[in-house]
Amino acid sequence: MPDQLTVRRILGDRPFAEIGRPVWAVTDARHDCVVAAGDLGHVMWRGTGHWLGHRIGVYDAGTLRPRHIVPSRYSVCAIEPHPELPLVAVGTGRYDGTWDFEGQLLLLHLETGRVTNLLSKSRQVRHLRWLEDGRLAMLLSPEDKDGGFRKGFEWAVEADDWLSAPAGLVDPDQARHPMVESGLLYDPRVEDTLARLTEGRWRRRAQVRDLAVLADGRVLATGLHTDLECWDPSGALRWALPADGEGSVRVEATPDDMSAWVTYRGYRRDEEAGRLIDRATTVRRISTADGRAVDSVDVPAAPSLCTTEEGWLALRPQGPGTHAAVLLPPTHQEAARLDIAAGHSNVPAPRVRHSTRLLYVDGPGPGDDEPWIHVIEPPGAHGPAAARPLFPLRWDPESAIRPSYGPAVELTHTLVHAGRSYEQGATYGEAREGTYVVSRRLPDGGARWVYGTDKPLADLDGDERRLYVVYLTGEVEVLDTATGEVRARHTLRAHGHPVTPVSAAYRADLQRLVVGTVDGRILDCEVQAGTT
Repeated sequence: MPDQLTVRRILGDRPFAEIGRPVWAVTDARHDCVVAAGDLGHVMWRGTGHWLGHRIGVYDAGTLRPRHIVPSRYSVCAIEPHPELPLVAVGTGRYDGTWDFEGQLLLLHLETGRVTNLLSKSRQVRHLRWLEDGRLAMLLSPEDKDGGFRKGFEWAVEADDWLSAPAGLVDPDQARHPMVESGLLYDPRVEDTLARLTEGRWRRRAQVRDLAVLADGRVLATGLHTDLECWDPSGALRWALPADGEGSVRVEATPDDMSAWVTYRGYRRDEEAGRLIDRATTVRRISTADGRAVDSVDVPAAPSLCTTEEGWLALRPQGPGTHAAVLLPPTHQEAARLDIAAGHSNVPAPRVRHSTRLLYVDGPGPGDDEPWIHVIEPPGAHGPAAARPLFPLRWDPESAIRPSYGPAVELTHTLVHAGRSYEQGATYGEAREGTYVVSRRLPDGGARWVYGTDKPLADLDGDERRLYVVYLTGEVEVLDTATGEVRARHTLRAHGHPVTPVSAAYRADLQRLVVGTVDGRILDCEVQAGTT
């Protein structure tokens, strides 16, 4: 039997989740649907393909379930359903930041989901309107910024049959009519529209940055719009702390699951002091019972977290120079401070799950300028706290592959870590990017096996039998921990549509893999290792 992965439920699910931050929502009563569009935000996509961060969704007006979800390269500026035919015209585009305006005019078939770009050349499409004579009127941007940002060319085009209109039907260079004001390129009342359509059920969420699964089945999650949230084993939201600033980043549950350490991003305004406070320099310990802050530690710069399964925590301030790492034992009282010279600015600690050691990546190592994996040894019978290098991040100095740091899992005498791989080609400007997963012996770092792919990595977790490699494409590859062999491949979907994972966590004793998505949902999956 092959390895199984089944999505059992979706935490944080709500209507219109697929489109992210909404910019348009238009009801088409004739075809019993709602057409909505939004922005999912930025994702660091390294590998084959490209990240398309905008979405157009066609939803059933009665159930609000998605019929079609269409990715768009550009933000949506206008939506106009056809008055009779099962078609909707969608204008997209942007200023590229240098000189030109880019965009597409999409014709979306409401029944089949087929999409046709009607523009023969890239241009921002700012407004749309179907005329009584059957033509499609539009407002096109100038070719470049010399034409201005606030005005566009009005134009109307016709087609013999809009249901079979060909790609490239419209040549934007032919639009040379007098320019008119563009107006707003989004609907300022869109959130009110979604709240009305969902009878108040719509809630804005965003990417789930980190996850932890507790022994009793509760799930902790951090994100852009939450400082921390806790989901019950039943799937109900037990409590949530709204974001104060740009939300939270990392969550590390303590061994007893009674609390969790959380790091933050962004600034908050101190009204009394009349200034902004950098939230990233404070790490808080939050009670998992009710979300109450029970402890906090301040550091001079945004820290990375290194943890062990026993409960040790190291807070290592980031940035160039020498900083004192704060070491906290399982009792949560400061045990030591250790000066660590940072060789590479803003090098994060790898996320090492199930670790018995406080591991981090920095450089240079002994005799070279390459990043190394280091270990912090807490104070104890051996003496005071100390940091020492273990082995280079690059497992094969002769290979053309230059790895970057990423998520990792410590297993018996083994460290498995993954990240972006970069390989310079034979000629200047030629390079390959993708993802590596490597299994290395501890403590010498020798490579047992290496697995490579051109898919962009989202996260990694696993145990002694299986590793779950989650990609931004929505795919999950299940690797044999001993050999690196691919045992299974799965594509994650929600309501029949692909998702974009950005985080994951695995709990072996519960056989659960939870996957956080860029749109704020959490896929709660049951996994079962197959038989060979």
